[in-house]
Amino acid sequence: MNTIGKQLKEKHPSIEFSREFLSSEMLEDSDSWGNKMSVLLSNYKKKPPLAIILVSDEAWMGYQDADVSAFKDVPLILCAVKPHSISISDFAAKRDSLHLSDFTPTIELMKKYRATGVIREMNVPGYLSLMENLISDLNRFVFITDSRFYGVYTHLLLQQEAERSYPKIPVESIDGRFVNTDSLLSLLPTIPSTAGVLLTSWLTGEYGFEFSKDYLYSSMENKLATPIFITNDIGLEKENFVGGYYNDASFWGYKTADQLLAVINGAMPENLKPEIYYDSQCQIAWKVFQHYGLDSNKLPAKVDFFNAPEPFWSIYKYYIVAIISVFLVILLFYYYTLRSNFKLQQAQRLLLNSVNESEAANDKLKKTQDELIVALHKAEESDRLKSAFVANMSHEIRTPLNAIVGFSGVLDEVDTKEEREEYVDLIRRNSDLLLQLLSDILDLSRIEAGVLEFTFGKTDAHKVCNNVVVSLANKCRSGVKLYLDPSVDSMPLSTDVNRLMQVLINLVNNAIKFTSKGSIEVGYFSYNDELVEFYVKDTGIGIAPDKQAVIFDRFTKLNNYVEGTGLGLSICQTIVSLLGGEMGLESEEGAGSRFWFRIRKNQNAVEHKC
Repeated sequence: MNTIGKQLKEKHPSIEFSREFLSSEMLEDSDSWGNKMSVLLSNYKKKPPLAIILVSDEAWMGYQDADVSAFKDVPLILCAVKPHSISISDFAAKRDSLHLSDFTPTIELMKKYRATGVIREMNVPGYLSLMENLISDLNRFVFITDSRFYGVYTHLLLQQEAERSYPKIPVESIDGRFVNTDSLLSLLPTIPSTAGVLLTSWLTGEYGFEFSKDYLYSSMENKLATPIFITNDIGLEKENFVGGYYNDASFWGYKTADQLLAVINGAMPENLKPEIYYDSQCQIAWKVFQHYGLDSNKLPAKVDFFNAPEPFWSIYKYYIVAIISVFLVILLFYYYTLRSNFKLQQAQRLLLNSVNESEAANDKLKKTQDELIVALHKAEESDRLKSAFVANMSHEIRTPLNAIVGFSGVLDEVDTKEEREEYVDLIRRNSDLLLQLLSDILDLSRIEAGVLEFTFGKTDAHKVCNNVVVSLANKCRSGVKLYLDPSVDSMPLSTDVNRLMQVLINLVNNAIKFTSKGSIEVGYFSYNDELVEFYVKDTGIGIAPDKQAVIFDRFTKLNNYVEGTGLGLSICQTIVSLLGGEMGLESEEGAGSRFWFRIRKNQNAVEHKC
């Protein structure tokens, strides 16, 4: 009912949703159901509702026996009733000797009313096959059913299916029509561990002392040496029983809400075909399943485990990512330190050799000294850049690592699903940022080492640009539109698709960082017969003229408060250069920027390295 009310309030918040409870389990005499239903409905005679929803077979039986003349024009919707029904009078008169032939198809009875509904087809074969598969040396079925409609009807279905599909397996019945609760509890210890025990429910106060449900179900579990299978969710939350086939209450709520909304929107209920759903979902209580040592290989392919432990990777994946990231950063730092020291030592050796040879080469001394001083300056600059790189990396990497470790540590303490999803999203975004930083560092190391690989193949400029726009559209701030120039046409290319996309994605990401309103346009055109020009144009903050000359230098950042390493544009310019092209920009401070690059339309080499 909660699900139905929630769905109704979302679509029609002004419509009032009232609940009334028949409480049939508290009414020992089924003849009183109709009277109770008449009393409940009398509150609505002056102002009939837009629709009436009957949840369960007892409510449906009570409605048929009640005075509903004032509601003959009110749409009726049945929720989770069985495919067969019986009148209260027949049920009361024949209860102890009922047969399936005494029941009438529910759809036939619905024709007397303006009714539609959602009907529950019980998975009786599934109950029996589940017990056959999981209980070793199965030698009998034991069906525990109460005296209510649900218990009696399910008992008849189980008897019929067992006789038809398992004629050699004997059946024992503990039937609430003939056995009281005290007798039930005394019979349970006599059932062997090789029996398949199925419980529908045990809600009966007709005989003996009436126990609470929680106490009763706990006592039933403790008195048996074999697991108890169920046909609904009773005892599953308390982990008293192992489980069975059934769809949970929210499933029926959503299906019924769909029909209610259709009726409110004008559909005639008698024209809505009743929907019949089979109990196809197997629900298993993990702790009970493990307690009895059952074989998970004998479960059906589709199973929902209740309270199953999370896998190791799901619990610790963010810690693992953080540790691996820290290790990679330390490894890269060590690599760059060795590389810089090697260059510095090499320059120092050259300077020392030049001094020793100066007496024999006076005419070349000045030139040699100048070259060595330049080499020394480059080495010292490399060392300075290394220090700047380490300082920058310690900040850029520590920021997402702090977010990953911090939010991972409080995940177990959050109370709401929305807050948990928000923290997981923050962790995921910082993990992506950390991976991008590492990718830039690795690309830079490949360029420095001369092993940046290119693989050429055929592609289309429109497809590449469109993929970039689609993949990055969600990263734009509110009020910023990222789009592909609508005037561009297909243009076949032969180039390295991955490197081309790497350059475009880097340029678009930079535009997204510095554009808070307006638009970002991605486009291309044929510059001449041999070259194609790609561009990314934004309406962001722009770049001052005196900063444009150094924008492609390594480790250059115009705004230290924006995430990034200052490597992206330098790597992009290197890639474009290796593709036989050039790169540039046009920018006006405060008005936006246009970054462009030109590459050959057709590359001749199949594969090469820089």
